[in-house]
Amino acid sequence: MTDIGLGLARVESIDLSALGRTAIRLVAPPLVAAVLLLGGWEMLSRSGVLSTRLLPAPSLVFDTLVRSLGVLLEQAQPTFWGAVLGILLAAALGIVLGAAVSYSRTMMQAVYPTVVFFQLIPKVALAPVFLLWFGTGFAANVIFSVFIAFFPVVVATIAGLQAAPPAYERLCRSLMMPKAQMFLTVKFPFALPHIFNGLRIGVTFAVIGVVLGEFITAQTGLGYIILFSANNFETALLLAAILLLCGVGVVLFAFFLALETIVMRIYDSR
Repeated sequence: MTDIGLGLARVESIDLSALGRTAIRLVAPPLVAAVLLLGGWEMLSRSGVLSTRLLPAPSLVFDTLVRSLGVLLEQAQPTFWGAVLGILLAAALGIVLGAAVSYSRTMMQAVYPTVVFFQLIPKVALAPVFLLWFGTGFAANVIFSVFIAFFPVVVATIAGLQAAPPAYERLCRSLMMPKAQMFLTVKFPFALPHIFNGLRIGVTFAVIGVVLGEFITAQTGLGYIILFSANNFETALLLAAILLLCGVGVVLFAFFLALETIVMRIYDSR
């Protein structure tokens, strides 16, 4: 009995050490690269090689972030919630439109080329048009965010719904399964990984859309702070706002990554 216990304990220690080595291999390279980059940047800024007006030292950026954190967090709220609403509406619109297009050849021929055409138009060029149509403020930023973010969701949904093996569909037809049930039990589960890939891309586009809208229309938000800082040559504040904006994107990306893990685990357990 004692030998068995020691054997189990030894196996657990080996697993933990292997897990630790794997974690080090994954974390160490980007961590070392970041330390070298920030350290070199700091040294060049302090030595005067880099102008502190154009590119302040990381320590100055961090100090500005700490001192202005209250204001930046307040300004981050409309950006964050605009991106959240943008990606949620884009997800709903993209999944519904992708499902309709994938189930109808007529819809595919009529709608999909139009969607691609609008996607090819530079979004910055359309921003003044959205300003004329929807005015200024939070709603206009959300609409602009949806317009940018929904395309990858549409494409991913179409690709995912077409990824179901034909043998599964033939089996469902032989069982005279209703189309709605076949969609929920066969096609949609196969499409989920593709849809979440589209959502992860759409999250970044949603944040970009909100910030572009804030550049042009808003008087609040991180986009407005970035534009204000650039116009007044407050580079440290500008970089601090960009750093916080990256945090907004990371939070939203992590949320959809966790949601994908939960949803796929639920479907895999069935």
